[in-house]
Amino acid sequence: MWRLVKRLQTRLPGRPPAGRDGMSVTEAYVQTTLRLDPETKALLDALTRLLGCSQRQVAGEALSLFANQLSPPDRALLEGLLNRRK
Repeated sequence: MWRLVKRLQTRLPGRPPAGRDGMSVTEAYVQTTLRLDPETKALLDALTRLLGCSQRQVAGEALSLFANQLSPPDRALLEGLLNRRK
């Protein structure tokens, strides 16, 4: 009996599914890699714990806030870059 309980309590091998309760579909997102200095990584980790959301969400929100604080000419250039054909 104890072995059965112990086996049920052990985690499955491999990485757990993404998101809360493993419900996020990560195939819809583009994967990227960033090299961050240790202080920035510590800040990112602290923000994800504090806010209870993923690194993807924190980074995405930070980029949106950064873009919204650009000067009007820079925002116009950014819009042009985002809307141009690939």
